[in-house]
Amino acid sequence: MADQYHVAWDLLVELRKEALENQKIRAQIVGVKITFVSVGIGLIASNQDKIPARLFMIPALAAIFFDFLIASYSFSSKRIGHYCRHHVENRIRAACDLPESLMLWYEFLGRREARRFAYLSFLGNIGLTVVALVPAVIGLFRPFHPLVSVLLLEVLVGLFAFDMWSYSIPTAFLAELEKKEKV
Repeated sequence: MADQYHVAWDLLVELRKEALENQKIRAQIVGVKITFVSVGIGLIASNQDKIPARLFMIPALAAIFFDFLIASYSFSSKRIGHYCRHHVENRIRAACDLPESLMLWYEFLGRREARRFAYLSFLGNIGLTVVALVPAVIGLFRPFHPLVSVLLLEVLVGLFAFDMWSYSIPTAFLAELEKKEKV
C-alpha cells in the first residue's frame, strides 16, 4: 500500500511541476502578445502616411495566433488537473486511508466555486484580440479594394471565430472524459 502512495505522490509532484511550467510559459506568451500587438499597432498607426492601413492585419493575425498558443497551454494544464483529480488523488486517498470529507487540491479546483472567475483570463485574451481586430477591419476599408479587402475580412472573421471556438475545446474534451469515466 505504501508503495502505491509513493508512486502516486511522486507522480502528483511531477505533474504539478509540469502544470506550473505550462502556466509560466502561458504567462510569458500573454506578455509577448501584449507587447507585439501594441507595438505593432503603434508602429503602423504612426506611419500611416508611408504604409498601407491593411498592415493592421499583422498584429490582428498575431493576436489570434497567440490566442491559439495560450489556449493550448491552458488545455494542457486542465488536462493535467483532470488526470490528477480523477486518478492520482484517488490513489493517494486510498493509500493513506484519507476520509472523503478531506478535499484534496485538484478535487477542490474541479468545483464550480473554485472556477468562479476563470473566465477573466479568457476575456482578457479575447479583449486584446478584439482591440487588434478593430484597426485591422478599419484598415481593410481605407482604401477599399473589393477583392482584397473582402477576402482579408473573411480570413479575419473565420480565424477569430475559430479562435473563440478553440477556448471551448478543453471544456468539451474534459466533459467527454468525465462521461466516459463514469461509465
